[in-house]
Amino acid sequence: MADHRGVRLTRRGALAGTAAATAVVAAGFAARLLAGVPTLPDAAADAFTLLVPGPVFGFLLDRLQSFGRPLLVAGFAVALVLIGAVAGAVADARPATRRRPLVVAAVLSLLTLPFAALASAAAPAIALVTIAQWLTFAGLCELALGARRVAATDGTRRRLVYGAGVVGGAWLLSYLGGRFVDASNAGPARRLASSGSTLADTYDPNTGLTNTKDFYVVSKNDIDDPVIASADWRLQVQGLRPFALGYDELSTLAAASRPRTLACISNPIGGEYISTGVFGGVPLRELLMRSGMDADTTEIRFTCADGYTESIPLAVAVEPSTIVAVTLDGKPLALAHGFPARIVLSGRYGMKQPKWLTAIRPVIEPYDGYWEVRGWDKDAFVRTFSRIDRPTEGETVDPGILVDVGGIAFAGSRGIRGVQLSFDGGTSWQDARVTRSLPNDAWAPFRFAWTPPGPGTYDVRVRAIDGEGTVQDPMEHDSFPDGATGLHRVGVVVR
Repeated sequence: MADHRGVRLTRRGALAGTAAATAVVAAGFAARLLAGVPTLPDAAADAFTLLVPGPVFGFLLDRLQSFGRPLLVAGFAVALVLIGAVAGAVADARPATRRRPLVVAAVLSLLTLPFAALASAAAPAIALVTIAQWLTFAGLCELALGARRVAATDGTRRRLVYGAGVVGGAWLLSYLGGRFVDASNAGPARRLASSGSTLADTYDPNTGLTNTKDFYVVSKNDIDDPVIASADWRLQVQGLRPFALGYDELSTLAAASRPRTLACISNPIGGEYISTGVFGGVPLRELLMRSGMDADTTEIRFTCADGYTESIPLAVAVEPSTIVAVTLDGKPLALAHGFPARIVLSGRYGMKQPKWLTAIRPVIEPYDGYWEVRGWDKDAFVRTFSRIDRPTEGETVDPGILVDVGGIAFAGSRGIRGVQLSFDGGTSWQDARVTRSLPNDAWAPFRFAWTPPGPGTYDVRVRAIDGEGTVQDPMEHDSFPDGATGLHRVGVVVR
């Protein structure tokens, strides 16, 4: 009889723990949306990227792309609910006269606080959130399980907790589902697929500029990026004479403007995470000259509103092409592109060009930013890249009819000397015509008039030659730790 009663109580405790944990996790995400409060699942996702071996992380990132972060966050949210279920079952397995919810909260906090310790700048806030979360969980469990001595209120209290769990669960499914929906629409190619368009339609082949609405977006936050009011924002510039700039003042100073190509270091072979636009802003060196720097300064460190950090060598920071950007294509930066301000520079992957900038600080010792501490290359020099945008994979064309083959090539500050195409799987190569309308450090659109000689399936490949005369690396390699290599190819069917 005692064993049967113990099983029954454990099941009830698990149900109460599940409901309480679901309500608490849902409330945490709601607090993040409303007030920017960090969440334990997000901290756990950051900790995971630190703990998993770099090659494994890079392998997963290359294949999951924008789905990676939502999967991690959703997985850890589910894990917290399961932990809550176990904790509730344990708390109810021994029907003592007096329960100790604070002990339960303390144990769970100790189990999950290590994630906070790995959450870099957000660690103190995450620690407080973690403790508050488990205290609330313990209180809800006590509310559901601790009142059975008072029959009149027992059912009411349990129903209250269960109801909170049901409402929280429904909201959580909606919120996390929204993250996956947004991830599915994150890349230009995915957005265009439903309309029958291709990546060739995302930019003007004559000017080479990406349509602003199609400019790629990558963020460690995926969605839930910081929302910053321009009136409240200040850019802190440290140095011998530190000062702060508001958005209006920084915008007034903005005078530098030029086309710039941005590419993500995790962009795969032939990938879509590369775009070109006209960024406008203030040369970073002007702000550094105003603030003054120690003679031993080696790098400039950046801090962002979402906790992201990065640094660049001083020599790169003072180049005229390195700017604190406030506009893209003549309009204020969109939220997704780093409003109010971001860093834009030449020759490096996007990880070195942080968004939602809040502080600039000269440093003496080399500093490893968010991605460097996860194993990615500190220099992040752009690797030579090329992509065929038309025709597309599996497209059918007619023999003897002219086919317009086109795409883009990019080699960062090295520039592009030439682009070559092969229609026989790499056995022979022919020179394409490269458009020279953009600065040398931006991407170069190319075109080639191809007349298929006869029916069959053609293995069309592209390779670029950078400004130093080096041919693009044909060896296929994942993006970790310093960018993907390999040649893009499409299969074209000639009827």
